[in-house]
Amino acid sequence: MTDTPQSKSHNPVVLLIGPPNSGKTSLYNHLTGSKSKSVNYPGSTVQYSQAQIKMGLPHHKNPDSPVINLIDTPGIVSLIPRSQDEEVVLSALSKLNTLGSYTYNHPHLAIVVLDATQPGRHLALLKQIIDCSIPCIVAVTMTDIAEKNKQGLDLSKLSDLICKPVVGVNGRTAAGVKELFAWIETLLPEKPKDFVVPTHFSQPEITNHFSWADSIINQIRNQASHQDIKKTHSLSSPNHKDPQVINGKNEPPDQLKLYTPHFLDKLTLHPVWGLVSFFITMSFFFWLVYWAATPAMDFMEYVFVQLASFCTSLLGASFFARLITEGLITGGGAVLVFVPQIAILFLALGVLEDSGYLARGAMMVDRLLSLLGLNGKSFVPLLSGNACAIPAAMAARTIPGLRERTLTLLIIPLMSCSARLPVWALLLGFLVPTHKAWLAGIGLACIYLASIAFASLVAWAGGKILRLPQSNSGFQLELPQWRRPIWKIVFTSSIDRTWSYLQRAGLTILIISLVFWLIMNLPSPQSPIAFSIGRALEPLLSPMGLDWKVGVALLAAFAAREVFVSVLAVVYAVSAQEGTTTGLLEAMRQATFPGGQPVFTTATTMGLIVFFMIALQCTTTIAVMRREVSNKFALGQTVCFIIMAYILASLMVQGLRIIGIE
Repeated sequence: MTDTPQSKSHNPVVLLIGPPNSGKTSLYNHLTGSKSKSVNYPGSTVQYSQAQIKMGLPHHKNPDSPVINLIDTPGIVSLIPRSQDEEVVLSALSKLNTLGSYTYNHPHLAIVVLDATQPGRHLALLKQIIDCSIPCIVAVTMTDIAEKNKQGLDLSKLSDLICKPVVGVNGRTAAGVKELFAWIETLLPEKPKDFVVPTHFSQPEITNHFSWADSIINQIRNQASHQDIKKTHSLSSPNHKDPQVINGKNEPPDQLKLYTPHFLDKLTLHPVWGLVSFFITMSFFFWLVYWAATPAMDFMEYVFVQLASFCTSLLGASFFARLITEGLITGGGAVLVFVPQIAILFLALGVLEDSGYLARGAMMVDRLLSLLGLNGKSFVPLLSGNACAIPAAMAARTIPGLRERTLTLLIIPLMSCSARLPVWALLLGFLVPTHKAWLAGIGLACIYLASIAFASLVAWAGGKILRLPQSNSGFQLELPQWRRPIWKIVFTSSIDRTWSYLQRAGLTILIISLVFWLIMNLPSPQSPIAFSIGRALEPLLSPMGLDWKVGVALLAAFAAREVFVSVLAVVYAVSAQEGTTTGLLEAMRQATFPGGQPVFTTATTMGLIVFFMIALQCTTTIAVMRREVSNKFALGQTVCFIIMAYILASLMVQGLRIIGIE
């Protein structure tokens, strides 16, 4: 990209800059009204998040109010980039950028977000920004937690010492947002100021940054102790004179005392009990996925039954009517009925993220991951892969080392994403009695843990086979404070992610269901097109103990994993009036080979679980892997996983049969 004048941007550009876990994304949500997700681990913002907002109060209705382009950048610990997400921030500050329909060379203003509970390291970053002569306002977050821990700062004194405006903001209540808007409106220049961000800092300069941060903290807290001040005031904006009260107390520098030990940390970070607590926690949430979702699933199934009955009474028994009731309603309903489980899974992950638990998980597994050629930063995209592999692959950009990043991308498709959840629910529903939801929850936790174990083995083998160079990227993480989740954000996020899943997968499910209903009924139900396709696949499926109908459903699952359930309902001609899930499970129990042997047994169902654990990443995931690595990597990954899945699933079925489990 060549340098061109700043011609497309007529609105000022304001950047949000701050360390990971500093509350930057929550502040962005309050400033813009955005539904962006707030998480408590590094690298949650991999690319730009941008919004145009009115000056003054958020969402100002006055059409004459000026508009600014607010950009949320990834969390960084220094202006010296070590990973792709940190390079995004450097680019946003110092290079020509084209975002959407506008172009800019430098931002007009930066809002530097600092955590009041960890000012030491965060002030060192602020020192770098100040030294680069970047116009900025300081927004201090987590003031409520700092007050509770008696580590509050005199923000007015801080402002005097650094000669910059300082505003205390609360990510939960949005307190201080009006003051922040007022300062933006006061200090925003008409034209951006030219400045230069250095390509590196020397070790003496870095030492000086931390010494400066120590000096600032000590001056603030020593003054508070000397004057015996119990309550100090934050800086008020020029338009708002009401002070915010924060407790002040002399404390050691935060880079020496990063976090006061908590009994939960002693449990969750313990080398043994941490893993035990992780398994218990995940088992509880997976049990919750089954138990809490049951009423909503029953209601959705009732809706589909009534809808199918209505369509049958309205349209009769014509070809078109059967296409709607059997292809569209039965096929689509077979998957959509599991949406409550997917929503609860997203909600559970949101609670773990927003509480600070997942950051502990990253610390806990760092040593284990290092044995596989990964590090703790791999934990974030791998965990994200349990929701969807696509954003997980993008989140891997936060990993600085080529070896760690490539191996993480290699095993992300092995994480049990939400698209697999309808498959797990169906297959576990076949194996486990309906009145033992707790057992299904443990089974689901075991599937997820087995996926992690297999992915670990693949990462270890991949490091040997691919011969990737060793890196010394290391792993640094500041643990956020334990805190109650912001329920509004958690619920909104889970709804957004569920809706995104429906948008991404819903149309695909309906189209494939209709297509496979057609090939199951044309040219006639007695000799359909699918019969010829299935017969061609049946010899390959024999080691897995499956018939041609299951083969047709597996073929459809190459487009999207969850489609397996809807196509299975179509090929077994499940009646929607019976209930899609209930009818499909009954059809599976009655399915037999021509000789009378059952198709679905404990052995063959376990084989299907193994197959879906490894194979059938969706086409979108393959495309993302091509973009993130290469065509050769994406193709090799897909083919190898399919072959491994086929071999291991066949071994599972035949091995269980040998020991007498059919």
